[in-house]
Parts: sequence; structure tokens; C-alpha cells
Amino acid sequence: MHAVSAPRFLIDWSVPDGSRIDETAKRFNLDLCFEACGVRVFVSPGYAIRINGNRGVFLGTLFERNGPPEPLVELDEDQQNVVAAKGAPAVLTSYWGAYCALLREGTGFALMRDPSGGLPAYYTSTPGSCVIGSDPEIIAETGYWTPAVSWDDLAAHMYARGLPKSVTPLRGLSELLPGTACCICDSSMRIEAIWSPWDHAQPETASDISGSSEILRRTIQNVVSPWSSRYPSILIGVSGGLDSSIIAASISARRARVTGVTLVTNDPDGDERLFTRLLSEGIGIEILDVRYDPADIDLGISCVRHLARPIGRSHALAYDRAMHRIARERGVDAFFSGNGGDNVFYYTQSANPIADRLLADGPGIGVLHTWRDVCRLTGCTPIEAAGATIGSVRSRGRGYQWSSDSRFLDAGLVVDLAKNRVSHPWLADDRARLPGKAAHIAALLRIQSGLEGYDRRLPPMINPLMSQPVLETCLAVPTWKWVEGGRDRALARSAFSHILPQGILERRTKGGPDGFANQIIAMHRIEILDRLTSGYLARRKIIDCDEIASALSDDKPTMGTDQARLLSLVDTEAWVAHWSHWQSSSSVSNGDVGIHFRSHST
Repeated sequence: MHAVSAPRFLIDWSVPDGSRIDETAKRFNLDLCFEACGVRVFVSPGYAIRINGNRGVFLGTLFERNGPPEPLVELDEDQQNVVAAKGAPAVLTSYWGAYCALLREGTGFALMRDPSGGLPAYYTSTPGSCVIGSDPEIIAETGYWTPAVSWDDLAAHMYARGLPKSVTPLRGLSELLPGTACCICDSSMRIEAIWSPWDHAQPETASDISGSSEILRRTIQNVVSPWSSRYPSILIGVSGGLDSSIIAASISARRARVTGVTLVTNDPDGDERLFTRLLSEGIGIEILDVRYDPADIDLGISCVRHLARPIGRSHALAYDRAMHRIARERGVDAFFSGNGGDNVFYYTQSANPIADRLLADGPGIGVLHTWRDVCRLTGCTPIEAAGATIGSVRSRGRGYQWSSDSRFLDAGLVVDLAKNRVSHPWLADDRARLPGKAAHIAALLRIQSGLEGYDRRLPPMINPLMSQPVLETCLAVPTWKWVEGGRDRALARSAFSHILPQGILERRTKGGPDGFANQIIAMHRIEILDRLTSGYLARRKIIDCDEIASALSDDKPTMGTDQARLLSLVDTEAWVAHWSHWQSSSSVSNGDVGIHFRSHST
């Protein structure tokens, strides 16, 4: 195993002596970096920045907004005084990164998590004490909390299609969501929103696309360069698509050794080597091509068993293990990805941009231009676009309606779950008047659960496109600019038009591992049926076994969207088994740690 691993931390407040806080910190090689008012903070070496006078500490990786392109190792006295005096607002405007910040608040402390969600944070509490950590395993090791599946929360999670919630399917464990803070030394663990995408989402109708594209390009380069400065050896998953190509092209070869990897399936839709070769030749990096290996699949192992939520699909284990092998062979210090590109660049095939421009600017030539762009992008007729626009305009002011997923769930359970509306504060915000911008913000929520998908014992996963400066820059762009000229993610294409190969800029297709996923179902059809119809989910009447048996009885070569749902259920079953039989990880072999890389294809 490579020596570099993702940062971990552990915070305790007034925990009884019977717990194993100190032993856990020692076992996970965490240093005591802060202690005051009954609060103790332990973190991986090199990932703490103290605020003098017991006023707090930053955990993780921190960059200065207008500083040098490298991580901060300390704050000068003036910087510390500003942070101490102004708290979270000063942090959000002056810094960015993947961090949690413990800041003094009155007689106690508040822990804030940065808007990117780059450093996870979970907590559990009892009246008068709490434990907060970077992952469920490290909290469980303290003995303060014992993992157990909450079946009601698990069912709600499966129905809500990944909508981020503080409550997790592990009973008694909550997540501090990105852009929020919790009050430590408070028996209620009071949660407060400190960052909202709506604060940055007001359209700048007067901006021209050339000026906006230049700002976007510089913003992306100005986050990728500092990130890459920290890691001498980087492995990046590439598909020859726009998002991962932008990241690969923005990493300075002078600052890091970069290797690209693309996973290849046996069917043409999953073989993207034509595009990755264009990228390799265009920007001058080595890109390895590796085939998906069915031998890497073990349906009894969840690829996200280390996470607090089941968000994986069983076929992704092959991607994970292939990346893991390369990382060990190459001595990789960090994994980089283009995760979140579709979300921040507002990839859409809807008429929402027309509705937004009509509502923001009123009728005019600009609306006609966006109408034309949407028709070129989607292939719809002008009449179809007009009808869809009318529907979008009529939905304004009602917030974004998050779609649930009842496929293969028990019918009675679905009736109960449907009684409670699936929502989130960002989606119900009073400023959600433009349907396209509301959909853009919903897309940012949709990617959040996938950003944490790796084991903390592996090198860190860096998702530069989800960095706070990029989020805020993209949120300020009107939705119609993302479809300008009839191209999806148009502003991002324009921003890198002189850097990326023309073949990648003009690419309109998306590859993926669907063929491999169908192959896995065909190879393991009987085992999948047995695991699902006789497992935990069936016994708890969460899934509809008859519907699953019917779907698996058809030996057709492709199952459409059902294959993704079925493989998600299989991985969820394995996730439940892991946490239902959880033991101290001291007995777990490090030969095959659980990993999950959220690639473009998963």
C-alpha cells in the first residue's frame, strides 16, 4: 500500500473516559492538534492549521483566494485575527479548499464544512457529549457509537435517488453537509447553513460569453494548479470527454507527474480510446488503457462499504480495483477526476434555458436565440421547445421538484414514502424563481454523495471542478450561456477552445460501462436473483421480489436503466451485510481495502 492516504480526523467533546478516543487516534496515526474547553481535535499529520489563542483550527487542505498557488501551512497573525473576529464569513470569502474549520463561537465552538464537501464530516452525540469524524469507521472504533442499519432511513435513501440529507442510513450517525456548520458544546448539535448557491446564482445578463469564458478558464486553472502542487504523482481517470480533459489539460507538468487511465469495455460504446489518444497527443500525457475485468467482480462486496450510505453499483468494483492496482504500481499520491463537470457546467437537454431567459430578460431577440440553441442541442422542433418552455415557466416559484425512484421497491413502502415530499433547503429557497437555475442547483446536490467515494486509507481523491471558486463562478452564469450555439456546456468548451484538441471540443457523445454492466448481470443472473430475493432487503420488505424476478427472467442483452438499478440494489445488499456484521477494522486485511472512484462512467 502506498504511504500517502487521505486525511482523517477525530473530534471529541466531553466524551466519558470509557471510550477509546486516544487509542483510536493512535491507531490511525492522528496527532492531537487542538485542545480547549473540553474539545480535543486529532488529525492526520500535516493537515492542521492552528488559530492562536485556542481560537480554533483548520483541518484538511486550505488555499488562499488571492495567494500563491500552493496549500497554506499556517496563517499569519493578521489572518488569524480576521478569522477569529469574523468567523465563517471571513473564511468563505478569503479561503477555499477541502477543509473543516473549528472556530470559537461564544463560549463554545462551531465546526464548519466547506461548500465543496471535499473533506467529509460525520457526527454522533448524546446529551452533553459528541464525537465527530471523517468517516464512519473511525467513529465506530472509538466505542462511542456502534454501527447499525436504520431500515426506515435506508428505504428513504433508496427512494430519494441520492438527495443529500443530514440523516444517514446508519442509526445515530449524521452527516455535516457541505456549506453548513454545527455548534459543538451544544446538546442539540444545532446546524446552521453558512453558504448557499443562491447567493451566487443571480444572472449577469449583460456579460458577453467571451469575457465569461476567460473568467471560467482562469478560475479552473487557478484551482487545478494549487491542487496539483501538493502531489508529486497524480493518477487521473479520463474518458476523452470534456470534463476530465479540462482537468488533465490544466495540471502543470512542471509541478506533477501525471498519468491518465481509461477503462475499456468490449462493446464500442465503452471504448473511448479514439478520444483519449487525441487527448494524449494534444496535451502530452501518458494515458493507459485497461480493460474491465469480470474477475474483479464479487457481488458479496460493496464497493462503498466504507461509506455511511449505499451509493454504489456492483460493476464499479472492477473500475475501482483496476485503478487501485495502477496506483500501487505507480506510487500515486492522489487521484484526480473531472467529477461534477456535467453538474457545474449545467449539462441539460431541456427547455429550461429558454424559460430562464424569458423570465429574466422578457421577450426579445435573446429569447429567440436561446430557443434556436435549444432546438439545435436537443433535436426538438420549435413547437416542441415552445411547449416545454411554457411548462417550465408555469413551474416558476414552486422550487425544484426532486424526482424519486420507486423501481423495484415494495409497493406498500412506496405509498408510505410518497407521503413525505422529497426536498432540500436549496430546492425550497424563495429565490428559486428561474426553473433552469433551480435545476442547475439540483444538479450540484445530485453529485454531492458521489464525491466521497473512496476509502480513507487510499490516496486522496481530488475533484477540482467542485472547488468553491469554480462553483461560485459557474453559478453566476445564466443558464442560457451553457447552451449557446446549440452546444452543451458551451461556456466550458469556449473557455478551453485553444487548449484542448478539436476532436474533444466537438465531441457530443458520451461513453460508459453499460455493456460491461449488462455482461455482469448476464454472467451472475442466478446469483443476483438469489441475493436479492433472500437477503436483508427482501426480509425487511423494502424491495419487490416478484418485480425483480420478472426483470431478471428476461435474457435480453440490455436492460436499459433497469440494469443500473438492479446493480445498485445488489451493492446495497452487500453494504447492509457489511454494516450488519461490522467488526473492529483491526481485523480487516489491508490487502483489498474498499474503494470507490466516482468516474464519468459510474
